[in-house]
Amino acid sequence: MLLGCPSKCGSTNKQNKDNMSSPPPSENVERWTCPMHPQIIQDKPGQCPICGMNLIKIKEDEKQMNHDSTDDSSIPVEHRDIMLSDMRQQLIGVKTGIVEKKQLIKNIRTSGRLAYDPELYTVQNEYIEAINHYKQLKNSSLADVRQSAERMVKSARLRLKILGLSDKQIESLSENVDGNGRALLLNKAGEDVWVYADIYEMDIPYVHEGLSAEITANFLGGTKISGKIVAVDSVLNPQTRTAKARILLPKTKTLLRPESYVDVTINVPLGEQLTIPFDAVFDTGTQTWTFVTDGMGHFEPRLIMVSFNANDSVAISSGLKEGEKIVTSANFLVDSESRIKWVQMQGANSNQHEHMGH
Repeated sequence: MLLGCPSKCGSTNKQNKDNMSSPPPSENVERWTCPMHPQIIQDKPGQCPICGMNLIKIKEDEKQMNHDSTDDSSIPVEHRDIMLSDMRQQLIGVKTGIVEKKQLIKNIRTSGRLAYDPELYTVQNEYIEAINHYKQLKNSSLADVRQSAERMVKSARLRLKILGLSDKQIESLSENVDGNGRALLLNKAGEDVWVYADIYEMDIPYVHEGLSAEITANFLGGTKISGKIVAVDSVLNPQTRTAKARILLPKTKTLLRPESYVDVTINVPLGEQLTIPFDAVFDTGTQTWTFVTDGMGHFEPRLIMVSFNANDSVAISSGLKEGEKIVTSANFLVDSESRIKWVQMQGANSNQHEHMGH
């Protein structure tokens, strides 16, 4: 005799049937992808519908790693963490370096010319004459005479500033009758020489009075002449977008012909900075990043903030810590792997949503 089924039996069987036909999504569902077309994601092995290659299994550790980092704001757009085996790293030539603190010196290289500046020479002499004239008349009982002499000094001083002299240089002219004026015209061996160097707009913030500079040229035959920056023009040349730095070469033994072109290197100490190699940095103009690795095969694309470049090094203001290991070689291949992983994750998420919708 068959026993009657309780009233809830039918609903229970229906629920079991529904569960069997639509199993809940599992975190351990296997996914397969094409190594050449990572947008292809399937839940079983087979061939790529595009190229026919055998699909490869997406490793669980990689799925979990990318799941954990999906919302990480420190990762650049369209990138994901990746795992690379030692063999894979050797195959693509991955090399690493260390984030370290060190003293940086920025070498600014530009062109210059040996000064021949009759206009400045003339204005310097006018200023010195105006100073001497004012000294003679400053105690005059006639106010108009005193004021006229004072206006001449101010006018000459303004012209000197327009021509690029610093306040310190202008003040020194009243104490030195020559004021290095001869160095602006024809000079002899053993005399001071002026060099005018063109400083590009992006380098102007680093260049200031007192910095050392080295002068080289083909006609010097390998000889380097050292000098110091005395002043930097405050007004840019609108055609070249450069400012003129005035470099004094004191008592140069070599005969240097005015208007000769020279190469100028200005050394700018930047202090101790947190640095990485220039080749370790990716910069799209909107985001800047590098790849950080733990030495165990895990590679993380990390957004960073760059303060400035100094030769082959980059100063970092945020995003990295001293001692971290970063990728310095095969960066573009690692970056490509990271982008492919992002595409794979996009495909996997799309397939999962489609499956859940059905």
